[in-house]
Amino acid sequence: MEGTKILVVDDEPDVVTLIARTLTTEGFEVMSAYDGISALDIAESESPDLILLDIMMPMMSGYEVCQQIKANPRTDGIPVLCLSSAHTPDARAKCKEAGAAALVLKPFTPAELVAQIRRHLPANQDV
Repeated sequence: MEGTKILVVDDEPDVVTLIARTLTTEGFEVMSAYDGISALDIAESESPDLILLDIMMPMMSGYEVCQQIKANPRTDGIPVLCLSSAHTPDARAKCKEAGAAALVLKPFTPAELVAQIRRHLPANQDV
């Protein structure tokens, strides 16, 4: 996991801090963004190995961010895991339509989140 970069995107700083602590403890390198525009910039410039993306954000939803990540040839190969408290079939379908690898429902346990990340990291990652 050393050197595996995860971009955490959420408009709530406390959520980002909590997730970052969990992932750092597991040996991941964590980058943070608090809005969609910053997330797109970081995704393109830093090429994270995986993106954790909150769906409900102001100005630009996680769905829109995911669509743009998947439409950009420089970032389209990065797996995106959507994070949402919306426990509806519609949320899951919208995430898939946007190109996300999976939807992780809030609240989640740290172990559940890490398991999902490991499941979706590119095959060449040794985790």
